[in-house]
Amino acid sequence: MEKGLQWETTWLDLPSGEHKKPEYLAINPLAKVPALIDDGVVVHDSTIIDEYLEDKFPKPPLLPSDPVMRARARSFEDYADAYLAPSMVKILYQLRKPEAERDKVLMEQGAAEVRKHFEFLDRALAGRQFFAGLFSLADISFIPQLSNYEHAGYAVPGDLLNLTAWWQRMKSRPSYGQSMPVSKKD
Repeated sequence: MEKGLQWETTWLDLPSGEHKKPEYLAINPLAKVPALIDDGVVVHDSTIIDEYLEDKFPKPPLLPSDPVMRARARSFEDYADAYLAPSMVKILYQLRKPEAERDKVLMEQGAAEVRKHFEFLDRALAGRQFFAGLFSLADISFIPQLSNYEHAGYAVPGDLLNLTAWWQRMKSRPSYGQSMPVSKKD
C-alpha cells in the first residue's frame, strides 16, 4: 500500500497446514509464507519481497538514501524477523492449542523475551518518529508482528512511551487498515 501498488491477497490457514499442500508447494517448495508472484516471478520471504519491491518500484522510497540509515533500517528489519518474531511465536503458537495443552512455561519465557525486545525498541525510538529516520521497511517489518500480538489479546506495555506512540502512528496510517485485516474473513 505504501507504494500505491495493487495486489490480490490469498490467505492461507497455517494451523491447518494449508501452506504444505501441493498447490502452495508449487509456489514455494519450502512451505514458507509469504510468497509474492509478480508477472510470473515468484519471490519468497518477507525481507526479500520487500527488497524486490523497493528495487522494482523505488518511488516512494522505503529505504533511506543515506548508507548509515539504510543499514539501520535493514538491521531493524532483521531484528523483527530474527529476534522479536521467535519470542512472539513462543506465545502465539501456544494460543492455537486448547488451553489445557498449552506450555505455560514457554509462554512465560516468550512474554519475558518480548518485554525485553519491546524495551530495546522503545530505547531505539527515543527522540525518533521512526526507526531509520523516515518511515521505512524498518517500521513495516514490525507491523505484522505487533498486529498479530495485539489480535491475540496482548499489547505494547503502556510504560514504553516511545514504542506505544510509534505503534499508534503505524496503526493510524491508511495502509494499515487496508493491508492488515484482523482475519481473512474480515
